[in-house]
Amino acid sequence: MALTETHRYDDIIDLPHHVSRRHPPMSRRNRAAQFMPFAALTGYDRLIADTAKRAETAISKAEAQGDDDFGA
Repeated sequence: MALTETHRYDDIIDLPHHVSRRHPPMSRRNRAAQFMPFAALTGYDRLIADTAKRAETAISKAEAQGDDDFGA
């Protein structure tokens, strides 16, 4: 596909940026907050930590009993 020159926006490209008189501009902090990551999986980190703790406890118990395969 060849790049072709278009002139579709030549009439507006040099116009000044529109600033609303009705709505004040959003602060940089609020604007940045819109793009910040969010916790899509709430509670997932806690679940992973709980599972790791249970696994460590099971391994410790198996080691204390002299079990070599750790319940696998």
